[in-house]
Parts: sequence; C-alpha cells; structure tokens
Amino acid sequence: MTPRPRTLFVIHRFDTKSLADSAGVLEVMKPMLASGLIGEHRLVTLGRDTDDYRALIARRINEISRTTAGAPCVIYGAGAHTRQFMAELGRLPIVALADRDESLQGGERMGLPVISPRDIPMHARHVVISSRAYEEGIESDLRALHGDRITLHTLYGRNPDGELRGLWEQEILESVRSFQPDLLVHTPVHPHENLAPEVFDTARTLCPGMKIVTLWWDYDEAAAHGSYLDYERTSLGWADLVIENSNGTRLARMKAHEPPYQHHRHTERVIFHPTVFDPALFHPEPDATPTYDIALFGSSVGRRREWIDRLAARYGERFHHLGGVYEQDRAPLPVADYAAAMRRTKICVNTQTYPFRTQCKGKVREALGCGVLLLEEDNPETRLLLAPGEGIEYFHDSKTLFSLIDSYLENDQLRKEVITRGQTTWNARMCSRRWTARVLDQLFGV
Repeated sequence: MTPRPRTLFVIHRFDTKSLADSAGVLEVMKPMLASGLIGEHRLVTLGRDTDDYRALIARRINEISRTTAGAPCVIYGAGAHTRQFMAELGRLPIVALADRDESLQGGERMGLPVISPRDIPMHARHVVISSRAYEEGIESDLRALHGDRITLHTLYGRNPDGELRGLWEQEILESVRSFQPDLLVHTPVHPHENLAPEVFDTARTLCPGMKIVTLWWDYDEAAAHGSYLDYERTSLGWADLVIENSNGTRLARMKAHEPPYQHHRHTERVIFHPTVFDPALFHPEPDATPTYDIALFGSSVGRRREWIDRLAARYGERFHHLGGVYEQDRAPLPVADYAAAMRRTKICVNTQTYPFRTQCKGKVREALGCGVLLLEEDNPETRLLLAPGEGIEYFHDSKTLFSLIDSYLENDQLRKEVITRGQTTWNARMCSRRWTARVLDQLFGV
C-alpha cells in the first residue's frame, strides 16, 4: 500500500478573508484532508487583514496628496477595489474613474464619470491605480499608452508586506527543513505579492524529494508584463504541477505557445482541474425547507450588477442577492452562514463578471456541492466540466434565464431530477476524494 504523503500547506490568504474563509483552506486544504488520501500535515499561513491594507492605502494617499498638491486625479479602476477603499481614495480631488471595461465607459460609478483609459489626459495628469491584482500590469499598459503625458501613482508596489515577507519565507523554509514533507501545496494570492522563485529553489535543497503544486486562481491575457502572465511563466519554472482553476480552453493555446503564451515553458505541468469546496460546509441538505426561491451569490462586480438588477426587477422579493465582499452597507457573510444559505436555495443563478476573462467560477462548484440547481451564464469553461442537465442549465440572455426560472419554479419534480443527475456527476468526477486522487496521481503516479 502506498503511504499517504506528508503535506505542507502554504496558504496565502486574501485580505478580505479570515484564514477559515480563505480559498486555499476551503478549496484545497479541507477537501484534500477530507479525501483520506493525505497523511500528516502542517500549515503555514501568510497574509494580512483588510485593516492593515486600509492603513497602508491611507498612508499612500497622504503621500500622493502631498506630491500632487491638490491637482485633479483620475482613479484607474471602477470596480470592487475602488468601492472598498473609496473612503481613503476620496480624500483626493477625483474627477473621473478610468476602466478598460467598455460597458462602464460613459456611465457613472460611485457618483463619478467612467472614462476610457485612452481619454485620461483629457481629464487629469495624475492617475492613481486602484487595484491589487492588476496594479503592475495596469502601470505597464498606461506607460505604453500615454508615456510622460501622465504621472502614475501606485498603492502597493512589489512588496507591500515589507519585512513580513522575509519572516514568512523563513517560516516556510524552516517548516520544510523540520517536517520534510512529500508534498508542498502553495495557494497564492495576487501575482506581484507572491513568493520569489528562490524560496522554492531553496526549499528543494532542504527536501530534495518533495513535490510542489500551486494554483492559478485567475488570469489576464491582456497585460503582457507585470501581471498574471509573468507569474505564470515564473511558477512554471519551480512547480511540479500547476492547477488551472478557472479557464481550461486557453491551455491548448498555451501548450502550443501561441501568443500571449509564446514564452511559457514546461506547459505540460498545467492541468485544468477546478477546485472543490470543503464538504463539511458545502454538502446537500435535501430534507431542509428552502429559504430562498432564487438567489445570486457573490459581489456585484463588473457585469454581474446588471444581472442582479434584472432579476430583482423581474422577481421582486422572490429574488435574493447574498454574500460577496465590497458590498455597500453590508458585511460579508461568514462562510458557514454562506454555505447554509446556498444549501437552502432552490435555484442559484451565476454569471460572469469582467469582460476580459471567462471563468468556471467557484459558485459552480459550491452550488453542485450543495445539491442546488444552478443556472449558469453560458461559457466554455464550465461546459468542460458539466453538460446541461447535470445539475446545471445554461442561459445566454434574460429571456432564456427567465424562462428557465419560471419553468423550474413551476415544476419542482423536474428541478429535483436535474439536481439528482448533478449529484451523480459530482460524486463520480468532482468530490474531494476524486479531486485529490487526480492531483496525487499526476505527482506520484498513485
């Protein structure tokens, strides 16, 4: 019998989440441990709280304010990050928000006009980049677009964690040295905040037989430098296995080294293998009385806001928008409450968010894990996992979505039959044990 691997989990949590609510815990560590295929494990956690980043941004806004001396500013980013930190950003004389999402341009967000990035010099010289995940890529793109016609101000820089980064790296290396794991699982955060390749190279010298697996949570094909593409190229150099969590159709182009992937090496190490969620929280509750007829879970970011408005207008009190972060006057749901709400929903609606990426969202796996009927905005990534009728139906437009909702609300037996087929698919292909087994087979051939 093959021994179960000793595993070191390196969880880099997102700033909006507690450790217990972090994606690396909910979607990787807990399912892997629940599979019964992992032996002894240890956890190293990295990251800071939202309040830490709020203080960091407040300091940067003070510095920018002194530098700009009251001159008008454009904030790049009309989405969730700007909404979250508008109290700090709003201390600047903002004249407009810039965003590459064309559907927002010409409208208003947060009481400010939204403009195209190309039009920034018409409004102000100073630009503050309001993004953690895309900061470096946005900076590179704007420099190429406008040169010295604008002055760029970043909020984070390459190492916003300062001296903490060195302490975290020491803790990881000491854990590898003392624990001698067979497997190191790294769940990263924003690309420019991640660990240097030298950390993983050093870890291998301390434990030569150790395998390393990491995840790509998001992607961005537009920013050629300083963003996700750079991080992908780097991580392919040190990881034994990379899990592409959201977009599988791009892997064929990546493996063929087509643009923008012509400099990606070791692409055979990448698999499309979307994560599953902690089965102790995300599980069916078939005998429970449903609380919600129709619900859409998650932040009202990007184009999802339009779908929320349409559903609310059509179904009134029968529709509920639940969960999410960055929601005005509403705190995020604790994960246990979030999962309980999902389990007690009849119909879950899920949509894409930003126009520059198409993803198999986490909501897909949450809904299937909870045994809820999912109505999914059609996209090729989710179709790689689930065919229509396997707990899921696809829609392209409002008319199709409303027709599906009306049909399943009227025919509860039909809804339950689709859910039953979805659970069969889930248990055969996507449960914790199946998910973990594929990872271990890729790494160890077991």
